[in-house]
Amino acid sequence: MTDAERARRGQDELARQADRIVNLILYSSLPRVDIDIQIENFRQECLRRYPGSADLFEMIYASRFRRIWQQWQKERPKDANEHEAAW
Repeated sequence: MTDAERARRGQDELARQADRIVNLILYSSLPRVDIDIQIENFRQECLRRYPGSADLFEMIYASRFRRIWQQWQKERPKDANEHEAAW
């Protein structure tokens, strides 16, 4: 496997993880704190693979998750213990 193939495979894996988080936001009944944990784990994985990319993560993924949460939270039942996330 070439370096380009390995890089592409890694990018595909990150895309699948991001899509999984979006699906959790849209279709699961998980409380926000559990989704926050998933996002933080994903953030750490991105930074492990691509050190120094925290700003890029915020621009691409955190803003995506935040927008989707804001758009769809009206559809979700409110949890009494729900908190405001950092992302």
